[in-house]
Amino acid sequence: MPKYMLISHHSGEAPEGVEFTPEVMQVVIQKYNTWMAGLMKDGRLFEVNKLKDMEPGKNLTGFGEKQVVTDGPYAETKEIIGGYWIIEAADYDEAVRLASGCTTLEYGGRIEIREVEEIPPIG
Repeated sequence: MPKYMLISHHSGEAPEGVEFTPEVMQVVIQKYNTWMAGLMKDGRLFEVNKLKDMEPGKNLTGFGEKQVVTDGPYAETKEIIGGYWIIEAADYDEAVRLASGCTTLEYGGRIEIREVEEIPPIG
């Protein structure tokens, strides 16, 4: 069965009418945990990782002597990638169905779904 990467995109801002207090954040985290627990129970979740908050990361462009390393992306970016999940699904339709309960969507974000083309390890 194919694997799909679900990539969490969000603006970094709370949706209208929502204030991310510590109590609300605990509810959000519990909703993510409940959704992921369902995927795990069904044997569909293979990997999940959250990107560090407030960590701009690095951008690498160019090659050889023309290579440039810059900081970024920054919080001013209009859209932030918050993390990803690797799931197993029969096809895109099923991947969409499995992703449709993701908490990211409830709070104004979007989920990008991409099929993973597995490459065997070298060596």
